[in-house]
Amino acid sequence: MRRMRFKPRLTCRNIVGAVLLALGVGLVAAPTAGAATPGIEINSQNPVTAEPPVTRPDTHSCTRTLADAFPSNTATGTPQNFSGTLAPPADCPGPWSKVVLDWTTSVQGNQYDRSGSLDIGSTMVYFGTTYEPDPAGNTYHFAKDLTEYSSLLGKPQSYSGGIGNYTSSVDTGVYVQTVTVTYYQADRANPAPSEPDTVVGLGSQDADAAQPTVHLAASGLPRNITHAYLEIYIKGNGCDEQWFTDVPNDVAAEFPAAEMCGNGPYREVDASIDGRPAGVAQYFPYIYTGGIVPTLWRPIPAVGTFDMTPELLDVTPFVGDLVDGASHDVALTVANAGDVWNLSANLLLYTDHGAATTSGALTKDTIAPEATVSQHESTAANGSVTATVDARRDWTTSGYVDTSTGRETTTVIQDVAFGNVDVVSQGGFAQDITEHDQGRNVSVTTDSHGSTQVSTHQWSYPIAVDASYQETDGNDFSLAATVDMTRQLTDSTTTYRTSGDRTATIAPAPAGSESTDRVHSTGALTVANGAATVASGQAWQRYAGTDDVPGQWYDHYLAAKNGYLTANSLQVSGR
Repeated sequence: MRRMRFKPRLTCRNIVGAVLLALGVGLVAAPTAGAATPGIEINSQNPVTAEPPVTRPDTHSCTRTLADAFPSNTATGTPQNFSGTLAPPADCPGPWSKVVLDWTTSVQGNQYDRSGSLDIGSTMVYFGTTYEPDPAGNTYHFAKDLTEYSSLLGKPQSYSGGIGNYTSSVDTGVYVQTVTVTYYQADRANPAPSEPDTVVGLGSQDADAAQPTVHLAASGLPRNITHAYLEIYIKGNGCDEQWFTDVPNDVAAEFPAAEMCGNGPYREVDASIDGRPAGVAQYFPYIYTGGIVPTLWRPIPAVGTFDMTPELLDVTPFVGDLVDGASHDVALTVANAGDVWNLSANLLLYTDHGAATTSGALTKDTIAPEATVSQHESTAANGSVTATVDARRDWTTSGYVDTSTGRETTTVIQDVAFGNVDVVSQGGFAQDITEHDQGRNVSVTTDSHGSTQVSTHQWSYPIAVDASYQETDGNDFSLAATVDMTRQLTDSTTTYRTSGDRTATIAPAPAGSESTDRVHSTGALTVANGAATVASGQAWQRYAGTDDVPGQWYDHYLAAKNGYLTANSLQVSGR
């Protein structure tokens, strides 16, 4: 149930913007909103999100421009990237309290949602998707905190980025981009945070159903690593664009006319280092702005659409292998891949400031080659089929590193519970899906002095999709859907000190971080004899949680109807 598989997809995408204008949708009375967010206007059609903005310290700053009103396509329509060299600004030398990427995009006409990215050196620092425009045009902005890449940004680096866009006589939209990086100097009130000492970009490759594994080379690594993290950017395409709507192969075979996507709804990305399982990334169910029904996402997109958060795996137990001076194979495998997946990875490395070399060994690795997956199907009297797919993941890795201050032992634990119930009806042209995906990653590091640091990342990704479509041909079809999706995250770090038989908490996280980001949207689009008769959408989003100011709570509510923002309410308070 996705537009990627919907036969009149071109017609649907290309007419939807004109449909909204022709029907005059959005000309509705907007409710009065209190405590409006600066920069967000009621009755605007420009895309907006409820997530908190990246805050900026009040320190001396310098901005470098990577692209200035740069079009995604040449005059002949060929895709193009902006590129150049990014050097640390002489008038704002590090250390930096924060480094922020700002990306503003304007587009008008007809166009698909596209992918955008930015590489600095060989390191991907941003990946996301775009907003599908309408003929009148839209402008939107997002910002990303790049401070974790400070070690990379401290030296001149080549850069290349942009939106991979294709134009035609029908798909006329060109994305015009202005991209900057701003460096905020650290001071006593705004110190530089502890970030990786070295960032190593491993490059990008595509996996697919035939070749679900890609191999990336990690070479030239420091010989004195103490902690290592593998950062993975992930995007599914085609039949795996909305992989959580994919059905088991035998269910797809029951409804051939619907051309449903198979391989089931469970996906994960498995990482290995030199052939040994090193971690498993659970992937958030992103929906792009052309996904399922385009009118669902105007002007409030699904959670995380513009800036797709990379997954992070603690691979510190493998440091003993990574410091040997050799080149290492980092392999990524998409489990149950049914189509093309874009994958990119970086190593974020912390090093020993008191020694030129460290050493260590992996002592435990219980990661199974694949998750434990169960499947059950039942057929009702009306011919509908209910497919239930459950998956479980529980694993542990452990290893030690001998550093200049003694031996550190790190144990990484993951447990995951996934479930997807999909009721397929109307000959495969309707799906009612309820999915949960929840789990936690726990890293426990103990040093030789009796201190133990416990870092916990918990997630919950519930999503419900009730969608249907009917089709005669490219001039006669109907799409309708309701989507409810949530991204709930909790992160905390606590340090304990053990002496004899006593354990004391010595450095709890001040407040940790937690957030619940939810979007609920209903949309419909009907075309008869090539003319739109229905084009409607109604949505709301609420983000409630911490932002990037310690101890600050951010609660933001947005609502929209038929392409226009109707409500905007914000509360920011101390905890």
